Amino acid sequence: LCIDLMFTYPIVFSSGRQILENAIIGPENISDNGDDNDDSLLARAGIVAGGVGATFALAQIGGFGVVANLVGGVAQGTLAFIMPPAIALALMEEGKEEDKTDKIAQLCVGSFGTVVVGAVTYFTLSS
Repeated sequence: LCIDLMFTYPIVFSSGRQILENAIIGPENISDNGDDNDDSLLARAGIVAGGVGATFALAQIGGFGVVANLVGGVAQGTLAFIMPPAIALALMEEGKEEDKTDKIAQLCVGSFGTVVVGAVTYFTLSS
C-alpha cells in the first residue's frame, strides 16, 4: 500500500496542481514549453508549495483511517449529492426552463448533500 501511495501521490497531485494553476494564474499565462516569466514561475512554485503544505497538514491528523474517511466522505458526498443537482441546475438555467418544482427538488438534494458533507467533516475531525 505504501509503495502504491508513493507512486499515486505525484499523479493525483499533478492534476490538482494543473487545475489550481488554470484557476488562479489562467491557462493563457502558463506555458508548456518552459518559456514562463518570473512572475508565472513564482506563482506556480507558490501553488505547489501550498498544495504540498496542505497535504502535509492533512497527514498530521493522525491515522490513515481518519484521513481516508475525511477525503472519501467529502469526495463521495460531493459526487453523489452536490454535483448532480448543480449540473442539473446549470442545465436548467441554460435551457431557461421555468419548472419551479424540479428546481426546488434539485436545491433540496444539493442542500442535503452540503449537510452530509459538513457532518462527515465535523464528525471525522472531532474523532
